[in-house]
Amino acid sequence: MVELIVVMAIIAILSAILVPMILGYVTRSRIASANSSAGKIRDSVTYFMTKAGAEDYGMFLTRNAICDVDVDIQNGTWHMLLSDPSVFLQKYNAMWVDGEGSGTVNDGQSNSVNAVNRFASHLANTFPSINSGYVRFRLIGGMCYALYFTEQQITAVDDFPDFGDASGWSINEYEWNGQEQGINPDGIVIGTSPVLPLKVAGS
Repeated sequence: MVELIVVMAIIAILSAILVPMILGYVTRSRIASANSSAGKIRDSVTYFMTKAGAEDYGMFLTRNAICDVDVDIQNGTWHMLLSDPSVFLQKYNAMWVDGEGSGTVNDGQSNSVNAVNRFASHLANTFPSINSGYVRFRLIGGMCYALYFTEQQITAVDDFPDFGDASGWSINEYEWNGQEQGINPDGIVIGTSPVLPLKVAGS
């Protein structure tokens, strides 16, 4: 009986030590994965815009050409909405005027007259494993300066920092949940590119 109590006490102590460590590792892995995905999506956005520019239907190459883009992903369909289609060059076979479009894997829209469909299709085909989530990013003069991504909801994240200019974000640090970079006060894991650091208390 004494031996059993000792064994149970040892198990309890080990659990108290190991469980928080394992949970912490899982959380950090999820944050790292989200940040990595955000960085890859941002690179893919920049690639598409560079290609569109080379084919004469990209953005105007000025600092005043600013467009925020919202993308909700549901069942593998990437639905994209532009805040200002007027800052894009319009070509007879690639038009941005609708400011809205969608794309899925193998949808054959790489040459769609709706340039937003092309854009959404490009992202859907580049990231076929992302089946649900939300992406928001800012384009300035054809470059993607900041982006956030979450797989935990399909709507914009409430009270998230605004985009800035070429520096990326409007702030240098964010409170997040007060403990972990990448988790907001509602417990949502959010990947950012460039990574938005955790604001240290008192700084």
